Amino acid sequence: MNYATVKYAVVGTLAVLLGTGCGTDAFFAETQPLDPDDGWTVEDAAEFEWQVTDTLAKYDFFIDLRHDQRYPFSNIYLFVDFTFPNGRTLRDTLACDLADERGRWLGTGFGNMVDHRIGFRRNTGFPIAGDYAIGIRHGMRLDPLPGMSDVGFRLEPAVPR
Repeated sequence: MNYATVKYAVVGTLAVLLGTGCGTDAFFAETQPLDPDDGWTVEDAAEFEWQVTDTLAKYDFFIDLRHDQRYPFSNIYLFVDFTFPNGRTLRDTLACDLADERGRWLGTGFGNMVDHRIGFRRNTGFPIAGDYAIGIRHGMRLDPLPGMSDVGFRLEPAVPR
Protein backbone atom coordinates (compact mmCIF):
# COMPACT_ATOMS: atom_id res chain seq x y z
CA MET A 1 0.00 0.00 0.00
CA ASN A 2 1.43 3.39 -0.91
CA TYR A 3 1.41 6.58 1.18
CA ALA A 4 -1.46 8.24 -0.76
CA THR A 5 -3.73 5.22 -0.28
CA VAL A 6 -3.03 5.09 3.46
CA LYS A 7 -3.56 8.85 3.80
CA TYR A 8 -6.98 8.74 2.07
CA ALA A 9 -8.03 5.68 4.11
CA VAL A 10 -7.16 7.44 7.38
CA VAL A 11 -8.89 10.68 6.35
CA GLY A 12 -12.01 8.79 5.23
CA THR A 13 -12.17 6.79 8.47
CA LEU A 14 -11.80 9.94 10.58
CA ALA A 15 -14.55 11.69 8.61
CA VAL A 16 -16.95 8.80 9.20
CA LEU A 17 -16.12 8.61 12.92
CA LEU A 18 -16.48 12.35 13.45
CA GLY A 19 -19.75 12.47 11.50
CA THR A 20 -21.38 9.61 13.40
CA GLY A 21 -19.83 9.68 16.86
CA CYS A 22 -20.47 13.18 18.13
CA GLY A 23 -23.41 15.06 19.54
CA THR A 24 -27.04 14.35 20.26
CA ASP A 25 -29.27 12.99 17.53
CA ALA A 26 -31.30 15.95 16.40
CA PHE A 27 -34.85 15.78 15.12
CA PHE A 28 -33.99 18.80 12.95
CA ALA A 29 -30.72 20.68 12.46
CA GLU A 30 -29.83 23.16 9.75
CA THR A 31 -27.37 26.03 9.44
CA GLN A 32 -27.39 28.89 6.98
CA PRO A 33 -24.22 30.79 6.09
CA LEU A 34 -24.10 34.56 6.18
CA ASP A 35 -21.65 36.76 4.33
CA PRO A 36 -19.28 37.85 7.13
CA ASP A 37 -17.75 40.54 4.91
CA ASP A 38 -21.11 42.25 4.33
CA GLY A 39 -22.51 41.58 7.83
CA TRP A 40 -25.90 40.29 8.94
CA THR A 41 -28.61 42.78 7.98
CA VAL A 42 -31.92 43.08 9.82
CA GLU A 43 -33.78 42.17 6.63
CA ASP A 44 -31.72 38.97 6.18
CA ALA A 45 -33.71 36.45 8.24
CA ALA A 46 -32.45 32.90 8.56
CA GLU A 47 -35.47 30.76 7.59
CA PHE A 48 -35.95 27.10 8.53
CA GLU A 49 -38.80 24.69 7.76
CA TRP A 50 -39.59 21.20 9.08
CA GLN A 51 -42.51 18.82 9.31
CA VAL A 52 -44.09 17.40 12.47
CA THR A 53 -46.11 14.18 12.50
CA ASP A 54 -45.90 13.25 16.21
CA THR A 55 -47.78 15.80 18.34
CA LEU A 56 -46.93 13.98 21.58
CA ALA A 57 -43.12 14.25 21.27
CA LYS A 58 -41.30 16.99 23.20
CA TYR A 59 -38.21 18.89 22.03
CA ASP A 60 -35.53 21.29 23.23
CA PHE A 61 -34.95 24.29 20.91
CA PHE A 62 -31.51 25.76 20.14
CA ILE A 63 -30.09 28.55 18.01
CA ASP A 64 -26.53 28.10 16.78
CA LEU A 65 -24.51 31.25 16.08
CA ARG A 66 -20.99 31.49 14.69
CA HIS A 67 -19.01 34.72 14.54
CA ASP A 68 -15.44 35.90 14.26
CA GLN A 69 -13.48 38.28 16.47
CA ARG A 70 -14.85 41.31 14.62
CA TYR A 71 -18.23 40.88 16.36
CA PRO A 72 -18.35 44.11 18.42
CA PHE A 73 -20.75 43.22 21.26
CA SER A 74 -20.87 40.89 24.28
CA ASN A 75 -24.52 40.04 23.59
CA ILE A 76 -27.12 39.80 20.85
CA TYR A 77 -30.88 40.31 20.68
CA LEU A 78 -32.80 37.96 18.42
CA PHE A 79 -36.36 37.95 17.11
CA VAL A 80 -37.60 34.39 16.54
CA ASP A 81 -40.80 34.16 14.50
CA PHE A 82 -42.66 30.81 14.46
CA THR A 83 -45.27 29.95 11.84
CA PHE A 84 -47.65 27.08 12.63
CA PRO A 85 -49.33 24.81 10.05
CA ASN A 86 -52.61 26.70 10.51
CA GLY A 87 -50.96 30.03 9.63
CA ARG A 88 -50.82 31.42 13.17
CA THR A 89 -47.58 33.08 14.25
CA LEU A 90 -45.69 33.58 17.50
CA ARG A 91 -42.68 35.79 18.22
CA ASP A 92 -40.03 35.18 20.88
CA THR A 93 -37.54 37.93 21.70
CA LEU A 94 -34.25 36.61 23.08
CA ALA A 95 -31.46 38.45 24.89
CA CYS A 96 -28.35 36.28 24.62
CA ASP A 97 -25.02 36.78 26.39
CA LEU A 98 -22.08 35.91 24.14
CA ALA A 99 -19.23 37.06 26.40
CA ASP A 100 -18.61 37.33 30.14
CA GLU A 101 -18.02 40.57 32.07
CA ARG A 102 -14.30 40.45 31.17
CA GLY A 103 -15.02 40.16 27.46
CA ARG A 104 -14.17 36.45 27.10
CA TRP A 105 -16.41 34.63 24.64
CA LEU A 106 -18.76 32.12 26.26
CA GLY A 107 -18.84 29.91 23.18
CA THR A 108 -16.40 27.34 21.89
CA GLY A 109 -14.12 27.32 18.91
CA PHE A 110 -10.60 27.78 17.78
CA GLY A 111 -8.72 30.40 15.85
CA ASN A 112 -10.79 33.38 14.87
CA MET A 113 -14.22 31.66 15.01
CA VAL A 114 -16.54 31.29 18.01
CA ASP A 115 -19.57 28.96 18.15
CA HIS A 116 -22.54 29.46 20.48
CA ARG A 117 -25.42 27.04 21.08
CA ILE A 118 -28.24 28.98 22.72
CA GLY A 119 -31.10 27.02 24.30
CA PHE A 120 -34.36 28.92 24.48
CA ARG A 121 -37.26 26.46 24.84
CA ARG A 122 -37.26 23.20 26.76
CA ASN A 123 -39.58 20.23 26.72
CA THR A 124 -41.83 21.85 24.11
CA GLY A 125 -44.32 20.02 21.93
CA PHE A 126 -46.01 20.87 18.66
CA PRO A 127 -49.81 21.04 19.02
CA ILE A 128 -50.65 20.47 15.33
CA ALA A 129 -49.20 18.02 12.81
CA GLY A 130 -47.91 19.67 9.64
CA ASP A 131 -45.33 22.10 8.30
CA TYR A 132 -43.65 24.52 10.71
CA ALA A 133 -41.31 27.40 9.95
CA ILE A 134 -39.07 29.66 11.95
CA GLY A 135 -37.37 32.92 11.01
CA ILE A 136 -34.46 34.33 13.02
CA ARG A 137 -33.45 38.01 12.77
CA HIS A 138 -31.08 40.05 14.87
CA GLY A 139 -32.44 42.99 16.85
CA MET A 140 -29.25 44.99 17.31
CA ARG A 141 -29.04 48.73 16.62
CA LEU A 142 -25.96 48.31 14.42
CA ASP A 143 -27.02 47.24 10.93
CA PRO A 144 -25.41 45.44 9.24
CA LEU A 145 -23.99 43.42 12.12
CA PRO A 146 -20.31 42.61 11.40
CA GLY A 147 -18.55 39.32 12.05
CA MET A 148 -21.53 36.93 12.03
CA SER A 149 -20.91 34.00 9.68
CA ASP A 150 -23.64 31.40 10.39
CA VAL A 151 -27.09 31.07 11.96
CA GLY A 152 -28.59 27.68 12.72
CA PHE A 153 -31.67 26.15 14.29
CA ARG A 154 -31.77 22.79 16.03
CA LEU A 155 -34.48 20.63 17.62
CA GLU A 156 -33.37 17.82 19.91
CA PRO A 157 -35.59 15.27 21.64
CA ALA A 158 -36.24 16.56 25.16
CA VAL A 159 -34.33 14.81 27.90
CA PRO A 160 -36.65 13.81 30.77
CA ARG A 161 -35.72 15.85 33.86
